[in-house]
Amino acid sequence: MKRGKITVMWVPSAKFRARLFSIPPSLLYTVIVIVVISWVLVLGGGLIVGRLYHDYLTLQKQNSYLLQQKAELDALGQAMERIQQDEQVIRNFLGLDRKRGGVGGQGQGGEPSPTLLNIAPKDMGARSTSLPMNDQSDSVLERAQRLQSDLQELVGAMRDQRTLRDSTPSIVPVLGENYWFSSGFGWRRSPFTGLDEFHNGLDISCSPGTPIVAPAEGVVTTKATDKYYGNYIEIDHGRGITTLYGHLSGFNCNGGHKVRRGEIIGYMGNSGLSTGHHLHYTVKVGGRIVNPTSYILNARANPILASSAGAEGKKE
Repeated sequence: MKRGKITVMWVPSAKFRARLFSIPPSLLYTVIVIVVISWVLVLGGGLIVGRLYHDYLTLQKQNSYLLQQKAELDALGQAMERIQQDEQVIRNFLGLDRKRGGVGGQGQGGEPSPTLLNIAPKDMGARSTSLPMNDQSDSVLERAQRLQSDLQELVGAMRDQRTLRDSTPSIVPVLGENYWFSSGFGWRRSPFTGLDEFHNGLDISCSPGTPIVAPAEGVVTTKATDKYYGNYIEIDHGRGITTLYGHLSGFNCNGGHKVRRGEIIGYMGNSGLSTGHHLHYTVKVGGRIVNPTSYILNARANPILASSAGAEGKKE
């Protein structure tokens, strides 16, 4: 090795003779540094490329997930529109108006162009901008929350309708098919005095011991005996509607008992002031006696029932 230089022997192959090169140490060190830096750059670039590719695959998966979520949200929005249409049909059927609100729901008015000279300067304030209007492009979440509120309102209304239906007298209070209406509601000739009198109920006749049933849900408020009605029962159906069942031969309930439509409460008899086995049926609304035929929907055709429907408040 020459002084201050490095000798390098290069042997290409056995057919060629070896060659010697003398290079300065600084050049060798520079070549080594360049090679090392090149490998570092290659390895670093490979890691960066690998990381970028991994991020690309991750973003691609996330994009696919977001596209799937968007498709599901679109499908959910369409389903909600169909539910809203069905909700509106149910609302119309129940006769419910949709609660108004949002755009156009704020009342405004006043003199079109009043003079400002009559307004105190301290109360005039700065000119204000128009009130913001509600955004019509509601999010799916807002629409879902509003739809949930509407459906809860419908459920409440349907429960009220069911309660109203279940507690409204609507059937013949006699369990059997062989009954007949022996005396209608309204003016009639008394079977005891022969004089005209107003009959405040509907007489339904059948065989002795025929079960008497409640025509609607209610609570038995009275179970007693009277010289006119004999053994009788009164039921409070709520909302000011009460019913009375007279001339019973026996009871099948007690005071305070909650009954359902069709439940047996007593049995047909001839107690009290009566000319034969029958049920005296009276309906009161708001404390006033009304025609029971208005609260019977399943009665068979009967001349007395038909005549009593138009006899309320009239004297024959």
